[in-house]
Amino acid sequence: IYSSKELVMKITAIGLFLLVLIASCPVQIFCSSSYGNETDKLSLLEFKKAISLDPQQALISWNDTNHFCSWEGVLCRKKTPLRVISLDLSNRGLDGQISPSLANLTFLKFLYLDTNSFTGEIPLSLGHLHHLQTLYLSNNTLEGRIPDFTNCSSLEILLLNGNHLAGQLNNSFPSQLQNLILAENNLTGTIPSSLANITGLRGLSFMSNNIKGNIPNEFSKFVMMELLAVSGNMLSGRFPQPILNLSTLTNLYLTLNHLSGEVPSDLLDSLPNLQELLLGHNFFRGHIPLSLGNTSNLRLLDISNNNFTGIVPSSIGKLTKLSLLNTEFNLLQAHKKEDWEFMNSLANCSRLQVLSMGHNRLEGHLPSSLGNLSTHL
Repeated sequence: IYSSKELVMKITAIGLFLLVLIASCPVQIFCSSSYGNETDKLSLLEFKKAISLDPQQALISWNDTNHFCSWEGVLCRKKTPLRVISLDLSNRGLDGQISPSLANLTFLKFLYLDTNSFTGEIPLSLGHLHHLQTLYLSNNTLEGRIPDFTNCSSLEILLLNGNHLAGQLNNSFPSQLQNLILAENNLTGTIPSSLANITGLRGLSFMSNNIKGNIPNEFSKFVMMELLAVSGNMLSGRFPQPILNLSTLTNLYLTLNHLSGEVPSDLLDSLPNLQELLLGHNFFRGHIPLSLGNTSNLRLLDISNNNFTGIVPSSIGKLTKLSLLNTEFNLLQAHKKEDWEFMNSLANCSRLQVLSMGHNRLEGHLPSSLGNLSTHL
C-alpha cells in the first residue's frame, strides 16, 4: 500500500516512461509503414504458392529482393501505409488455383486474372472485398458455383465468362453493378426477376449457357441497359415484351434460342439507338418490321433461320450504316419486279460488307441494281 505522495510519484514515473517509449517509436513506425503492409505481402506470397505453372515467369520478381509494390502486376497506392490496390496478371499463362488469401488485400480495387488456366472454384472469400470495383476472371477453367458478391459494395464490373461455372443462375450480385458478363459457362435454371433490382446495369450477358424460360417483365426497369446478350440458351415463348422499354439498348442478341411468334412491328421505333440486332436461329414468323428503317445506327442485322414471310421492305435502304444483312433460311418472297425494290434501296447502304439472302423464295429476274451495291461487299 502506497502513501498518496508515493502513488503520485509512481504514476509520474510510469507517465515519463510511456512518454519516452512513445517518443522512441515514430521512426520505427514510419519506416515500417513506408515499407508497406506485411499482410499484403504475405497474401501475395500465398497466392504465388497456389500457382503450379508460370511459363512466362511473370512471378519471378515476387521475392524478398524487391519491394512487393514493385512486383510484376502489383500496384500500390502512393500514400502510406502502402497497400495493394490493383493486381493485373491477365494473359500470363498461369496454371493453378486462385488462393483465398487474395481476400486479405482489403484495399484491392482491381483484380485481373483473365485469360489464364486457373482451375478449381472461385474463392468465396473474394465476396468480402468491400473496395473491389473490377473483377476479371474470364477465359479460365474455373468450376463450381458463382460466389455471393452482394457484400462487394463497390463492385461495378464482373466478368466471369469463358469458364465452367455451373449451378442455377441467381442474383448474388451487388445493387450498384454496371456490367455482368457470364457468357460461355454451364449455368442452368431461369432468369431471376430480382436481377432487375440492379437498375444501373448497362451490360448483361449470359450467352452460351443452359438458361430456360423467358426474360422477366421486371427487366423493363433497366433504364440504362446498352447490351443484352442471351444467345445460345433455351429461352422460349414469344418475343420478350420488356425489351421494348429499353430505349438505351445498342446491342440485342437473341440468337439460337426457342423464341417464337411475331417480332413487334414497333421494335425499331422503341429501340432507336440499336446498332446490332441478332434474332437468328429461332422460330419467329410474320413480316420483317416496317419500322426497320427508323433505326439509322443499325450496323448488324441477322434474322436468319426463322420463318419470316412476305417481302423485304424497301425501307431497309435507310440503314446507311449497315455492314451485315443476313436473311437466309426464311420464307421471304419475291415474285414480281416491285418485290425486288429492296435491292434498289440497298444501294444506299454504302458500308455493306456481307449480304446473304439464300434459301428463301425469291424468284424472277435479279435486278441490275445489284451492281450498285457497296464496293465494300
